[in-house]
Amino acid sequence: MAHRLDGKTALITGATSGMGVDVVRRFVDEGARVVFCGRSVEAGEAVARTIGSGARFVRADVTCEADVIALVDAARDAFGGRIDFLFNNAAPAMRDTPVTALAADEVANASMAIFGSVVLMTKHVAPVMQAQGGGSILNNGSTAAHRANSSPSIYSALKAAVCHFTRCMALELAEHGIRVNTVSPGAIPTPIFLQSLGIPVGRHDAALAALQGVFARAMPMGRAGSGDDIAAAAVYFASDESSYVTGQDLVVDGGLTAGLSNAAKRGQAEMMRAALSNLEQ
Repeated sequence: MAHRLDGKTALITGATSGMGVDVVRRFVDEGARVVFCGRSVEAGEAVARTIGSGARFVRADVTCEADVIALVDAARDAFGGRIDFLFNNAAPAMRDTPVTALAADEVANASMAIFGSVVLMTKHVAPVMQAQGGGSILNNGSTAAHRANSSPSIYSALKAAVCHFTRCMALELAEHGIRVNTVSPGAIPTPIFLQSLGIPVGRHDAALAALQGVFARAMPMGRAGSGDDIAAAAVYFASDESSYVTGQDLVVDGGLTAGLSNAAKRGQAEMMRAALSNLEQ
């Protein structure tokens, strides 16, 4: 039986936990051969064992150019010289720090981890794709790039930079047959989300279950997003089905950026009625 990614090769960063694992698993299920990276050898090897021979783990810190070069070389060698698809997924957890309390090194580290890593990966994968006649690059954005005050300010601004860099690269690389797009997830409960909230690892399972309910009430579609939702979008961008799509940002958020859910709207209306009723008394 044919799969959507048969014969495709993929390189996926930041895939030792959360939605990255779901993307690797889905790609292998769809017939792709995958090299994925992360900073934890223990976590990466555990994911590779779980998924099987279609996925190979390479330890890499994508903020370090030497690691990026070694990672790209390893992916190219593993697949006979080809990298058909790159998913720049890696990003750190961030505290919601007021701007008056931000340290310079915190800004620099976040900038390199969220934005600089995308630049470095693109810099070193693009020549491989040029030499083979084309490819597809997908950057992980965020609805925080489109909505202020929904995530830490520096994180939101850097994700907006990723989205604009995508458009710039789509134009720069189009003549080489390389498509560049962004997927922007909405509210998806993941371990990295919990880390940003300072929740201990031992409480992650309970916290994820609680967040599912909170997000479901806020989403117009009535459920929280999942890594599988992002994996489905990534498969589309890696496949030939998206061969005429570049410079785009696919928002996968259950309607979050469109406006309030009906439940939230009703709650807001009830609060307004209560406030007006108090004024009348």
